[in-house]
Amino acid sequence: MEKFKEKLTSLRGEADEANQRADELEAQLKQLEAEQTTKDHELLSVQIRVKNLEETLEKTEAQLKDMSSKFNEADLKAEDAERRVSTLENELVEKEQKNEELQEKYKVAKAELDELARQFDEL
Repeated sequence: MEKFKEKLTSLRGEADEANQRADELEAQLKQLEAEQTTKDHELLSVQIRVKNLEETLEKTEAQLKDMSSKFNEADLKAEDAERRVSTLENELVEKEQKNEELQEKYKVAKAELDELARQFDEL
């Protein structure tokens, strides 16, 4: 009977130790579950932020594409305008030369006319 009591006491001690270990493991499990929940919330927050950043990136890329297109279009228009300015400047130079030639011819013709008019008056 004595051995039985010792065995019972020993088993109770082991059961108490097992219960204590179980309690410790349950507490540790709760702590790990709480940490997991926190990490899940952090992950969700990061995922939302990544999604927002990706949307912002897409919008920015679309704006960049649009602005690049507009810039290229404006650049082509500027080049075309520069060519037209150059052409008009060349035409202006030609017209000025033509005007000078015509003014010179006019002066010569006027001088001839004046000379003829003077000769006519002398007659």
